[in-house]
Amino acid sequence: MNDQEKPFLEHIEDLRWVILKCTAAIGVGSIIGVMGIGQVMDLVRWPLQQAQGGGPAPHPSTLLALQVTDPMTVTLQIGIGAGILLSLPVVLYFIGQYLLPALEPRERGMLLPAFAVGALLFITGATFCYFLVLPQALRFFQDFNRWLGLETSWTMASYTDFVLQMLVGFGLSFELPLVMVILARLGILQKTVVAAHRRHAIVILLVVAACVTPTSDPFNLALMFVPLYGLFELGLEGMGWAERKHRVAASV
Repeated sequence: MNDQEKPFLEHIEDLRWVILKCTAAIGVGSIIGVMGIGQVMDLVRWPLQQAQGGGPAPHPSTLLALQVTDPMTVTLQIGIGAGILLSLPVVLYFIGQYLLPALEPRERGMLLPAFAVGALLFITGATFCYFLVLPQALRFFQDFNRWLGLETSWTMASYTDFVLQMLVGFGLSFELPLVMVILARLGILQKTVVAAHRRHAIVILLVVAACVTPTSDPFNLALMFVPLYGLFELGLEGMGWAERKHRVAASV
């Protein structure tokens, strides 16, 4: 019996096992992340060091632990975040293994390239944020505090929240061209329709940028919106290529 003939409950059982395997993979990755928490914390603090001038270590009063449980909370938070990143290829493999039998031959051929490009785009977005956006954003807040006559002292929890949200936000935002290309490749969305509603798309991108960034200040909003709009234009070009591929496949 092939997967198309499976009863509904068997599909639910398969989905349950996929969720369990993905959870186990994330759990193993999280354990690895917690075991290497020292190295991971050095990576998390690097943008702050660059914002402070690239010194060997941040000023001791910059990151504070105000609550008794803050170190444990931050350790678990960073460990789980690192676990998700480390286990991402395995999780995508399990998801693809579950979806593959239900797809048509044309869609199956798109699955592996889509996963590979999606992972590459996520890593590119997170890297762009880590090396370029985060240091500038942190420097902006430090200078703004100094202009107001305030001393910059952030808690460990708030700082790690900000860093992780920015990294994940940029990583997911960089998936926009891939989503646009896949929709065009499947014939669901047309380039001419999207291009004709570019002004509406700009408003939607502004809303997305405001939702993704941890703060709603204009500086961080611009840091998210500008590359997001560039990705939108790149997605439009990709949609043209995908539509040509779709027409060729439909004519065969």
